Amino acid sequence: MSGSDIVSTLNVLIKLGSEIKTRLDSLNQAAEDLQLLTSSLILLLKVFENPVNEDIMKTHGTEFVNILDVLQSIAHTCTKCAKALNIDLAGTTTASKNTGARGKKFVQRMRAFSKIPDLLAEIKRKAEQLQNVYSAVSLTVLNDIREQKERTSGKETIESTPVVKKQIQHENMLDLNLSTDFASIDQMVGKLMRECKHLHQRLQEATLFPDKSAVKDYQTQNPEGASFWKDRFQKDELSASALRYETLYVSWARFVHEVEKSFILKKIPTGNFGTGTIDLIHKQGSRYCIDQSGTRRLSTIRPLWLPALRSALDPLHKGYVKPQDYFNLLRDYSLSETLRRLVLESAGYGTLVECERAPGDLPLPAAIESPSDHVGWIFAQIVAVPTPDELGIVTEREVMESSSDGLFAYFNDTTQDVHVYVRYLQTGQIERKSLSKQVRPIGGISIGAALSIRHELESGDHAWSRDFHITEFKACCGGQYVITAGVDSTSIVFSTRPLKNSFDKMFRDDNSPSFTIPEFDCTLLGPSKVFINPPKVGEKVQIEYDGFWYDSRVTVVDGDEIEYIDWDSLPEQVPTNIPEAQDDSNGDEKDSGNLFFPEEQLTQLGKGTRRLWRPWRKNIRRYDVRPYRCFHIGGSVEAPVMYPDFRFHYHMTDNSQLYLPARIVDVQGDQYVIEFSPALSVHGWWPGRMPKGKQVDLVPGSGVKVENPFDFNRLTVDMDRVRPFSAGPQPVLGVQSAKPSGWSSFQGVHLRNLEDLLERSLWNDDRESQRTGGQRDRSPFVNEE
Repeated sequence: MSGSDIVSTLNVLIKLGSEIKTRLDSLNQAAEDLQLLTSSLILLLKVFENPVNEDIMKTHGTEFVNILDVLQSIAHTCTKCAKALNIDLAGTTTASKNTGARGKKFVQRMRAFSKIPDLLAEIKRKAEQLQNVYSAVSLTVLNDIREQKERTSGKETIESTPVVKKQIQHENMLDLNLSTDFASIDQMVGKLMRECKHLHQRLQEATLFPDKSAVKDYQTQNPEGASFWKDRFQKDELSASALRYETLYVSWARFVHEVEKSFILKKIPTGNFGTGTIDLIHKQGSRYCIDQSGTRRLSTIRPLWLPALRSALDPLHKGYVKPQDYFNLLRDYSLSETLRRLVLESAGYGTLVECERAPGDLPLPAAIESPSDHVGWIFAQIVAVPTPDELGIVTEREVMESSSDGLFAYFNDTTQDVHVYVRYLQTGQIERKSLSKQVRPIGGISIGAALSIRHELESGDHAWSRDFHITEFKACCGGQYVITAGVDSTSIVFSTRPLKNSFDKMFRDDNSPSFTIPEFDCTLLGPSKVFINPPKVGEKVQIEYDGFWYDSRVTVVDGDEIEYIDWDSLPEQVPTNIPEAQDDSNGDEKDSGNLFFPEEQLTQLGKGTRRLWRPWRKNIRRYDVRPYRCFHIGGSVEAPVMYPDFRFHYHMTDNSQLYLPARIVDVQGDQYVIEFSPALSVHGWWPGRMPKGKQVDLVPGSGVKVENPFDFNRLTVDMDRVRPFSAGPQPVLGVQSAKPSGWSSFQGVHLRNLEDLLERSLWNDDRESQRTGGQRDRSPFVNEE
C-alpha cells in the first residue's frame, strides 16, 4: 500500500471542507466541529506525505484499510454538505412582482437550514472518529520508527553456524513413528507431532484447490477464454489472501445466501379472488379481497427484493457488502423489516397509477352493461404484492403437473407478464391488471414529457417556471412522485402529488424518506407552443417575463398583436363569444360599432401590455406569448368524462377520474370545447346518448339531480382538467430514467485514488505487481489523451 495514493483524496476533502466552513460561517452556524475535522485531515495528510513512512504503511496494510473506510464516509458526509449549501444562502430575495417568482430559492434556503443541524451532528461524529484514527496512526508510526532506530543502532549481528548441514526431507515427517528410550521425551514429541498434524490440517483447509475439469470442455471451443479463466481463477493453489476482503466485508453471494435461508416475510398484502353471485359481488363492492396476513419465501420472489438490495448495498457491483452500507440501509429497523419494506416498494404497494378499464372489470348495472363498455383510463392505487405466479415465476411442480401443450408454453413464453391488484380510487372496486398492458403513471407523467413548475409569489400570486423535460421519476407510496426535470446545472429534483384529493381506503405514507425533497405543484404542457388560430378576447393565455410565465387575459386582438392584463384583474363575466381576429386581408378595415363590448369594459381596453402573438410574421424569433399550458384548437388531449359506476352512481366531469382521448375544437375564456370520438356513443352508459341538460340522479334514490353536460360527443371543460394525450401503457414501478439502468451509481464525484487503493488492499495482486515490475499505476486524476 502506498500512502501517497491517499494524498490527493485528503487534499480534495480539505479543500471542500474549507469551502463548507466558509458557507457555514456566512450563516452564523457553528463550524467548530468542521474545523476539528479539517485539522485532523491536515494532520493525517502530513503522515501520508512523509516518504519515510512508506514502508510502515506497507507493513500495516490491512489495518490501514479501516482508514480508507473512514475517509470514504467523510467524503460522503462532505458531499451531502456540499449539496445542501450549493446555493447563495447569504443572499436576499427582492419582494417585488417581477422577482417574487424566485421564491424557489427561499424554499431551498429553508430546506438547507433544516438540514444543517443534522449535518453538523454528523460532522462532529466524523471529526471524533477521525481524531481517534489519527491517534492510532500516530502511535503506530512512532512505534515502528522507534523499532527501526533500535535495529540500526550499531548492534552486532551474530552469525549462527548450522549444526546440521545435511538437508532434511520432511515431506513425510508427520507420518514417522519416532520413539526414544525416554518416556517423557516420547510424550513431548508425540504432543508436538499431534499439534503439527492439526496445523497441517488447518493449512490444507485454508488452501483452496480449484476444480479444473469444468473448463476442459471449453478448451477447444475458446482457447483464449479458457486460458484466461484457468490462469486467473484456477491456479494450482488458491490461498486465503485471495479472499482478503472477507476479513473486513462479506461477499455478496454469501450475504444473499444467508438472507434467503434466514427469513420468511409475513404480513404481506395478497390479492385473492372471491366467489359468489353478481348481486353479492356488487354488494361487496369487488370480486377480489386483500389478505393482509400473507407470507412469502424470499427465494420465490427474488425480483421484488434482490435488485433493490443490490442497488443499496453494492451499487458499483464490487461483489462484497460493507458493514457501514449494511447499517446505513437498516437505520433503526431490523433486517426483516427492511426486507419487507424493499418488497413493498419494488411491488409498487401504495403507489398511484392509471389503469385501463377492461371487459373483466366489475360489471355495470344490467341496464347499461356490455362487455365492451369498460373503456378509458382511471386512477387507481396498487394494494397488494404479487405472488410468484403473478410475477411470472413457474415452479418445477407446475411444470410437472402441466399438460403437453402447457409444458411447451412454459418454455416458449420467455416474456412472462406481471399482474398487480389495484383499487379504483373513485369506485372502490379491486381489479387485477396486467403491468405491461394496462398500467401507466398517473396524470400523463412520462419520460420526456414537458412540464412547468408553479412558484408562489410573495404578493400572493403565482407564476410558472420555464419549460422542463422529465428525465427521471419514481412513483412513491401514498401518491407522491419524485421527478428529475432538466439536465446539467438547470436540472431540478422535486416531489409532487398529481392527485390532491383523498378517498376512502386510500393509503398514504407520510414517513417516506422522499419527503425531505422540496414539494412543488407542476402542470404538464401540450405541443402547441404558438397560436395556429388567432387568440380570442377574454381567452386565457400565458405571457413570458423575466424567465417566468404568467397567466393573462387577452383584452384586444389587433392584427398580429394582442393586449393583455393579469388573469385575475378583471371580473369573471367576460364575453367569450367575441369574433376571432381577421387575417391581414381584412386587417386594414376600420372597426364598426363597439364589437358588442359593454361600455365599462371598453374603458379597460388598451390599458394592458401589447405583445406579438405571431412574431414570425415580423421575422422575430422570440416567442413570449403562448396558449395556456400549450394546448390550443386542434390539439389532441385526454379529458375527464361523466360516467356511472357499478352502483349506478354518477361521477361528474369536475371530479371524474375516468379519462378518454379527445380533440380541442374551441376555446372560451378559461375553458376548452372538446370533442370525443363519435364511436363512444355505442356504449350504453355514454352520457352523449342523453339530451344535453337532462336531469339524472347523482345517486339512485337520493333525490339529488345533476344536468348532463354532454352535447352528443362535445363537452366544455376547464382548461386545468385536460392533459396531454398518452397512448397505451408505460412503465411505472421503480426508477424510470432516460439514462441506462444503473449508470447513475457511477456518475458524480468518485475519489478514484481512494477507491483504487482500497481495491488493491483487498485483493491479492501478486501477478499484477510482477507484470508492472513493482511500479505504481499512473494517477487516475491525470487526464488521459
